[in-house]
Amino acid sequence: MKLPTKLKIGGHTITVREMEMVDDTRCCGEASYAVGEIRINKDLPQTQKEASLIHEVLHFLNTTLDHALLDSLAEQMYQVLKDNKLLR
Repeated sequence: MKLPTKLKIGGHTITVREMEMVDDTRCCGEASYAVGEIRINKDLPQTQKEASLIHEVLHFLNTTLDHALLDSLAEQMYQVLKDNKLLR
């Protein structure tokens, strides 16, 4: 899947950027609610970029989820989408 540059989430337009994550080399992505932006680490393998995008979208959908639960849900959702060829 080619990562989109914009997403509509909850009636808001969110910018998606692939960028170097200089603060933490282990960081896969981050959600900035104030800016309306999802940042994905450009140095990740494509499959991790895709899974990270799902993870960050889930952050925008529900800010109260425990991070460990969100990690699990994102990976499971990614696997369902990938295994059923729902990602292009």
